[in-house]
Amino acid sequence: MRYRDRLAIPVLAPLLALIAGGCSISEFLPNWTAESVAGPAPSYRTIVAHRLREVVGNPGGANVRISEARRVDSLKGASWLVCLEVGNTPLPRYYAVFIQRDRIVDSRLSVMIDQCEQQPYAAFDWVAEAQSPAR
Repeated sequence: MRYRDRLAIPVLAPLLALIAGGCSISEFLPNWTAESVAGPAPSYRTIVAHRLREVVGNPGGANVRISEARRVDSLKGASWLVCLEVGNTPLPRYYAVFIQRDRIVDSRLSVMIDQCEQQPYAAFDWVAEAQSPAR
């Protein structure tokens, strides 16, 4: 056995052990895409209404419209995505709100992957919704 071959064995053995061990440890890691992470379909209108100011700032008299909740896999795991359209045409702002288990876990100005510009929207009387009790 050449010297170079003998040197490769101590390097490759731990590497192979790590690769083989990685497969067996995967069952202990949480499944972030599981339905249990997102929870059941939320009462998203009420949830968003209670925290609207944290998401968009002061909406003032701006026209706010809301999309239906849809299930997505986000950086925080499985979530329900709700899009908001704030302002009047021709240049409204779009916001993405991520909900897990009846809690907002993330929100941001919408980016292309959220596809908020393509969603159908409904009127959103957030003041009336905010007066209903939170779950």
